[in-house]
Amino acid sequence: MTEVSLDSDLHGNCVRFKFQDAPLVGDVSIHETGQEVFILISTLCSVHRLCFNHPNKLMRSISIFADASSKAVRNPANYHPVTNSTGAIYQIHTASSWLQTNQEAIFALATNTGSIIFVRIPPPGSQGEKVQHELKQSSIMQRLWTGLVPTLMRGEGEATDMASSLCIYPMNHDLFVFTVCKDSKIRMWSCQSEECIMACDLLDFCPGIKQQQETILGQGHQLRICPGSYGSPPVLAVYLRFSYRSQFSLFNPVLEDGIYQLKHLMNIFTPQEDLLDFGLSYDQLWALCTNQNGETIAKYFQLDSNRDVKWSESHLVGTEPIDLVVPLHREPREFYQEYIFQPGRFSVQTIAKALSVYKRSLDMTQTGDLPMSAQYIKEEVIESIENEIQQTIPDGELSEEDLYNVHQYQWAKFYSTCFQFHEVCMKPLGIFIDKNTGMVALIRKSQLSFLRPCDIIEHLYLCDPELSCPEDFASEETLTDEPILCRGILALFKCLRLLSEDYLSMDMIQAVELDLFYLIKPDEIAHQLADELLTHSSLSEQLEIYIQNVTDIPNVMDALLKITDLARGLPEGLIVPEIGLDPERQLVISNLFASSVGRTLLATSVNQMVTTRFQMLRDLFIVEVLATRLGTQAGITKEESQEITSNILPKTGFLLQAYYAMMWMANTVPSPIQGTTLEFNLRQLDALEISDYPQATTTSTISQNESQLSSLIELFLDGPGSSQIHNILAQKNFLDDDPCALWSTLLKPSFMILSQLVWPISVSFLFPEFLLTKCQYMQLQEYVRLLDTWCEWNRSSRKFVLGQCYLNCNEPYKALDCFLAAVDGVGNEHFLVNTLLQAGEDSPRKLQVLYYLKVIRLFEEFSLLDLIITLATTAIDIADKDDINIPSLWSQMFKHHLELGHNDEAYRAMISNPDPIRKKDCLHQLLVVLCERNQLKALVEFPYTNLQDDIVSIMEFRARSVDLTTHNYYDLLYAFHIFRGNYKKAGSVMYEHSMRLRQEVPGLVGIQKQAKCYLAALNALRLVNPNYAWIVRPKSVSKRQVPDDTPEVSPKRLNDGETKLESQTEPEVVELAEIEREYLLVDARLRLLQKQPNPSHTAGPTLSASETVGLLVKAGQLDIAFRVSNAFKAPLTPVFEGLALKCVNFSQHCNLFIMGKDEDFASDAWLWLSDNDVGNSATSNTSPADQAWFLLQKYLSQYEQKGSQYHRCVTIRLMSHDFPLPSWLTASYKRLNAPELLKLYIDYDCLQEAGHMVLEYIDAVMGKGAEYYGLACMDPLSFSSSAVWLPYTSIDRLMFALKSINSDIMYEKLHQDLTEKLDEYFRILESVSKDKIDAARRTMHLNNYNLCR
Repeated sequence: MTEVSLDSDLHGNCVRFKFQDAPLVGDVSIHETGQEVFILISTLCSVHRLCFNHPNKLMRSISIFADASSKAVRNPANYHPVTNSTGAIYQIHTASSWLQTNQEAIFALATNTGSIIFVRIPPPGSQGEKVQHELKQSSIMQRLWTGLVPTLMRGEGEATDMASSLCIYPMNHDLFVFTVCKDSKIRMWSCQSEECIMACDLLDFCPGIKQQQETILGQGHQLRICPGSYGSPPVLAVYLRFSYRSQFSLFNPVLEDGIYQLKHLMNIFTPQEDLLDFGLSYDQLWALCTNQNGETIAKYFQLDSNRDVKWSESHLVGTEPIDLVVPLHREPREFYQEYIFQPGRFSVQTIAKALSVYKRSLDMTQTGDLPMSAQYIKEEVIESIENEIQQTIPDGELSEEDLYNVHQYQWAKFYSTCFQFHEVCMKPLGIFIDKNTGMVALIRKSQLSFLRPCDIIEHLYLCDPELSCPEDFASEETLTDEPILCRGILALFKCLRLLSEDYLSMDMIQAVELDLFYLIKPDEIAHQLADELLTHSSLSEQLEIYIQNVTDIPNVMDALLKITDLARGLPEGLIVPEIGLDPERQLVISNLFASSVGRTLLATSVNQMVTTRFQMLRDLFIVEVLATRLGTQAGITKEESQEITSNILPKTGFLLQAYYAMMWMANTVPSPIQGTTLEFNLRQLDALEISDYPQATTTSTISQNESQLSSLIELFLDGPGSSQIHNILAQKNFLDDDPCALWSTLLKPSFMILSQLVWPISVSFLFPEFLLTKCQYMQLQEYVRLLDTWCEWNRSSRKFVLGQCYLNCNEPYKALDCFLAAVDGVGNEHFLVNTLLQAGEDSPRKLQVLYYLKVIRLFEEFSLLDLIITLATTAIDIADKDDINIPSLWSQMFKHHLELGHNDEAYRAMISNPDPIRKKDCLHQLLVVLCERNQLKALVEFPYTNLQDDIVSIMEFRARSVDLTTHNYYDLLYAFHIFRGNYKKAGSVMYEHSMRLRQEVPGLVGIQKQAKCYLAALNALRLVNPNYAWIVRPKSVSKRQVPDDTPEVSPKRLNDGETKLESQTEPEVVELAEIEREYLLVDARLRLLQKQPNPSHTAGPTLSASETVGLLVKAGQLDIAFRVSNAFKAPLTPVFEGLALKCVNFSQHCNLFIMGKDEDFASDAWLWLSDNDVGNSATSNTSPADQAWFLLQKYLSQYEQKGSQYHRCVTIRLMSHDFPLPSWLTASYKRLNAPELLKLYIDYDCLQEAGHMVLEYIDAVMGKGAEYYGLACMDPLSFSSSAVWLPYTSIDRLMFALKSINSDIMYEKLHQDLTEKLDEYFRILESVSKDKIDAARRTMHLNNYNLCR
């Protein structure tokens, strides 16, 4: 059993119960209560009640069979074995069942002896017992005869009162079993009294039959019962079958005077075909028959008609042809694939079975119990046939014709297998009628076929016009009051039927469709066919007669075209208005035909309706051409012929092409789409800012796991189609009737609405939009192609979606042409204005500009930069000068020119942008991109008209914000200013760069860059007027200076508790000299690193001048050390001390070097000395110590300008290391400051040197060797010389020290010599002093004398 829903896709909807050795008898009845669904089943030996949960208690997608199990079937409370309690031998051949309101199950089983086995199964959960009775009506003699005479002696077969068919129905608080028996009688059994309460001879209602033969046994009478409408009694429909005649008789069982009787309603004579099954509804009697050719026929009889009616035939889908003829222009593989896998032709299961037979090795276990994949089966079919073809082809080469025949044979073989399985699956078993909804369906072996109501066009074209009348046009309001027009249409359909049945061959029909596919104009097709048809003289004669019966043929044709047009001449009316609907009505109808079965039903209905109308229009078009050809011979005047040619023929051709396009939609299979493709499509829609695209974010995707062969229309139903149908239906009054026959009332409007939604001649663009969202690019291209030559509606919109298709198919230039062509409809097509642009603008040019912006965003998703530039240029050319979107277009041009490397074009686009904000943004982007590409020359050389301040600001911001190790905008800024001659600004930039390098980039590289920046800054500033060779450096100060390093001081508050004021920036002027000093420090540090790559030298902040000098001296960079000290006006003492120390060190190692024992030290010493300017003093015989002493002598003579401080520091350094002073040093020191040297001798206990120096110094004072001590005159103690002095304190200390050492003869002698020398000095000094005094006196007396005179 399978549960099928038209409204929901059910899971777990298949279940199979197998009754071992117990075939089913009778019908399976299904009963529904508020909580459960009961299925009553009868077999030859048992009856069963199956109970399932009601759908209202389950989720919508869960089947009632989802939790089915065999345990419930085996429950003794739900089944009863039929036992033979009487001992009589009988056989059950039919049965019926019923469920009471208290859920008690009633079964009636008919036996071949004429008895009825009556079984009651109590309600579930009750304590009642099961009851089995045998109902039989017989006389006393019959009972004795049955009981006493054995069956073999009686020769009894089937009793004449054996029930051929029976049914159960409640009436008047009782339950009755109605049986139609072999003796052509209806018997009515009461289940309460278990008696037959009525027997009616049906032959009484067949007088003709009864008069011919008194005793006639039926050959398979059947009985059906239908509840009465609105409280009326039920209707019994009895099918009476005799050997030469059959009929239906309808009765009402009524209670009159306490006796049940049958009220005869009517007799209906059956069709001539063999009856398979029949069904009864309130207003129709349906019969399922087979004709002499074995074809299935479904006919119905209208019971409530007020006019004389006959059986009407339902037009079932015809069987597939046994053999297919491949057109000459098609390949067999292509043709058979298209035909076999066309939606609705063969089921996937049928193709899979055919494949298993054809291949014999298909592993069907891959699919298991799950629905098989249509894509997988298709691939397997192609692969299997191709393999078979390869095995069939011999090793030698085949001609093209032979290869064609091999393909034809193999594909025809597979098609034949599919056809055979399809015929078996389509075998009809019965007819089903749902009395509540009006649904009629055929039960086939493998599927369910629905019978739907036809519209008026289908009815007239498919039925015999002789069986139609003007009353059939009651559904057409425009023709209700036009009986003459209706009769004219019926006469016109006779012409169409004549043409289609007798003269149009299959080749002609295929030729018409093929020509339409290749976009040949319909009038050319029709005239060509007319020429061929007019060769049949009989056709001309018959048409002349038929056309003469059509009154006012142009008006009739025009009326027929109006009712054929789905838009009824108003394409604007097919737009679905957004109206707020009642939520309750929406909820009721929201799931109507929403399941896969329901969607297939609607799609198939549309396909059938469209195909029928296309065939009608094809025949009508040919008839119209033939009518104009026949002219007056057919009673058509010249004016009527002119009207047909100028008005009717174009309309007919227009509709013919529209219906052909719809036929293509209904028969085209969608392509499977990968998830990544769908995601990319969604990104495109987001780029277009279309958030309300139909089902753009639907969860249903077309994957290769699709189990059914769906069409584009069915796919559309799975998207927005269903919701649109529901919205339109909710606005109608279909649901106001109670009860509402959903099938007969809503099915036809539903598929007609669906047809209108996909109708090409419409303002609505919903269907192409949906195909685009589902990535059906190839199908959409074909759709546009079919409509391109004739449909003016939505032409620009179709161009737009075609452009998107080309984009996704990697044909960008075709896409560009389509987008440019689509701009013409921007102002007047619903899709472009309301869906794509969503703008309130009225100006066509502004709308076109907005359109181009949307297309540009779409092209950006595909990175088609050159085409974007073309679009932007086109948009700028057509835009108004005051259009607010012009800056955006210029920005787009700039952006994509820049990405393509068109720097000049990008610059021009930036300059042309009228929006200063966007222009600045573009400028910023230009800077960043060209810097990343290292195209700095182009960036610097652009003129930047009116943008120089902006570009400088941007570069400064970028320079100050980015990491110096990854990007260097300072060099660019420097080059920018140098290129424009702004040297002062260039110097400022490089100085700032050096400052940041000092703070942010440690290591050798950072210091090297600092040096380069200082040099660049110095070079730039030296090119500036000296009066302006300065720059401004920001310095952070505070209004109230608080030392930051004060301990225990709050960083936010002062000592008095007041809040610290925020720092502010004061300008600080930096002159060229200061920059030079900073450069000296950096250069010195760099030289230190080059000399000694010590990591500690690169870490930490910049070294001070004193720290730098110390490191330079240590490294031997004496020249630089002196320059740094002089530049910062620092004392040179550390330099001289360091050099003196090196001289001592070198001298101490000199002996080892001479002996060849310390060559490494010598090399290090020479390396240490090599960084200084030694001049020409170095020779091959010079030692490092000599060179060091030479440097010391050189530097002392160079830098000891005033005083003797450097001699003093050197002397102290040497004496502290007990190193004897070089002669040149003592000689120099004596000339500069002999007393100071004497004092140092004494301080460092060099008494002997001090004594000898005192002796020499006294001699110099007395005039002997005065030039060696720097005395001004050669005879200091002469009368005429200036005054001189001796360091008496130092001499006294020396004398005291020498006197204290009485153990050393040398010191005693030195003390004696000093004493004698001092005595001599004092004598001479005394003599000189007296002479000085005497001279002074004489001078004074002379002066006094002169005064007195």
